[in-house]
Amino acid sequence: MDIQVMPRNPGRPRAIPEDLISEVLSLYQSGLGYRAIARELRKQGISVHWSTVRRTVKASNEPRCQRE
Repeated sequence: MDIQVMPRNPGRPRAIPEDLISEVLSLYQSGLGYRAIARELRKQGISVHWSTVRRTVKASNEPRCQRE
C-alpha cells in the first residue's frame, strides 16, 4: 500500500485568509471599527469574531486614520 502523506503546518488555520488581511487593514484605516469590519467579512461569507479582527489589526501595527 503506497500512501503519500502531505505535510501540514502546525497549529490552527487562520480565520482570516492571508489575501484578505490587506482589505481588513484598509477598512480599519478608512474609519470602520472592529465589529463593522467583522460584519463586512460576514457579507463576503467569512464568519469571524470581532476580536479576531482586533488581533489582526493590532498585530499589523497599522495606525488608524484621524477623524476630522
